Amino acid sequence: VAAISIFSLYTTAIDQHRLRVVEAVKSQARLIEAIASFQAFENGSPVDRDWQKATLEQIKNAYNRFEGFGKTGVFTLARLSGSTIEFVLRPRYTDTNNPITIPFEGNWAEPMRLALMNQSGTIIGLDYRGHSVLAAYEPVKLLNLGLVAKIDLAEIREPFIRTGLLSLGIALLVILLASRLFFRISTSIEQQIEQQAETFRTMAETASEGIILIDINGLIKYINPAAETMFGHARGSLIGSSVNRLMPRSISKQHNQFIDNYLNTGVKKIIGTGRKLTGQRKDGSQFPMHLSIGDINLEHTRLFAGVIMDISEQELLQREIMEVPIREQRRIGQELHDGIGQQLTGLGMIATSLLNKASKPEHDLAYQLVNGLQEALKQVRALSRGLVPIDIDAAGFTSALRRLTEEIQRHSHIRIDFEILNEINFANDDMIIHLYRIAQEALNNAIKHANCNHLYVSIDVKDDEGILEVYDNGRGISDDTNNEEGLGLNIMKYRSSLFDGQINVYSVETGGTRVCCRFPLKQTGVTT
Repeated sequence: VAAISIFSLYTTAIDQHRLRVVEAVKSQARLIEAIASFQAFENGSPVDRDWQKATLEQIKNAYNRFEGFGKTGVFTLARLSGSTIEFVLRPRYTDTNNPITIPFEGNWAEPMRLALMNQSGTIIGLDYRGHSVLAAYEPVKLLNLGLVAKIDLAEIREPFIRTGLLSLGIALLVILLASRLFFRISTSIEQQIEQQAETFRTMAETASEGIILIDINGLIKYINPAAETMFGHARGSLIGSSVNRLMPRSISKQHNQFIDNYLNTGVKKIIGTGRKLTGQRKDGSQFPMHLSIGDINLEHTRLFAGVIMDISEQELLQREIMEVPIREQRRIGQELHDGIGQQLTGLGMIATSLLNKASKPEHDLAYQLVNGLQEALKQVRALSRGLVPIDIDAAGFTSALRRLTEEIQRHSHIRIDFEILNEINFANDDMIIHLYRIAQEALNNAIKHANCNHLYVSIDVKDDEGILEVYDNGRGISDDTNNEEGLGLNIMKYRSSLFDGQINVYSVETGGTRVCCRFPLKQTGVTT
């Protein structure tokens, strides 16, 4: 029983780590491609490849600040150079600063070899050191690079090996004692159950993920050391208390209703799939986590087992990479405003002086020069305002969105109606910035590609969800276009995922395209 249980938990841990590295490598690959696309658009050309170097420098700077996940979890980035694999980032476990190369046809670096063959997926194989790893691989096609997120199998297996050896020792001891005492005494069923429970407890005590058991009333029956450390509570203070203590106050009231709904209907919302949620520590601070829940349905009792992973470091890295293009936009916008903008202002003053002094034959030419410089200055300032990130808060979101629609309408000469169906009270300024950028991207896409003459933007609230919609009356989108998502849509979806939102883009039967972003107005709670 102990061996089967260890194997089951080990399989679950492998699946959890597999999901973790897949999500990490796909999100990082898409972000790297987004950065590269921006660099190519702003600084590159079909001949000049300096934008690739700039992109790699940004990635290296972000990687140098990344401490990895777990003890051995890292990202590796490499290119194919002739018949060898050349690693772009200095591996975490090497002392040399020189690039590491591996023969492409060798047995090592299996995940990277698959990534450089434009394949994506997961594998258990040998890395560049010849160590067995669980890895997710993804090509970065724009840069002709391969990206791999990996973690040593030894790290995953370590707690289970220790538990297995301990369980084996306990089992051998029990067998020896049972053999010697078989003809003298009998072992009670209660003692056997206690021994099995101790075996399971040992496995849970050594696990690196947080493990919590609750009953059907939401009362905590068990919490392992990893969960104690994660939430900052002592075990004695949590046993017998409500699991709601580990959730933000805004959502804890809903938890018991979620359990009742599952017990009455049997409809699974999170069991067997996992979900990103928000946890709350003893000091009141909150952190993102990934929760998987299992239903333990025994003859005389029923429990829910939760396995928790703190994903704070992963989200911190994602936000850091997301900030890279924003900082670059700010730099370019400031240079346009302070450099070219000031020069155009000075030239405009000189041209105005010439206009005032010009005789009649040169007056018309000087007038055209003044008007041209003034128009160029307006365009530079508009471009600068578009590149420098906005600075708005919850109170100013609707005003900023209204100004955005007015500005785009003025430059595009396309009618844009803006309507607030219900006011939204935001509690998170980061969400507001991302919503603003989503609306900006949707409007720009409609103007560039929809061939429309009317746009409609609305803000609404339905069933504790906020809804931001951008609708145009253009030609709509084909099924092929909807299936092959572009960079803009991918960025919008990634932004919405940072606040548990969801983006849907679809054609309307009457004509046109609708972009709908739904997002929770309260933080997501634990739902079973």
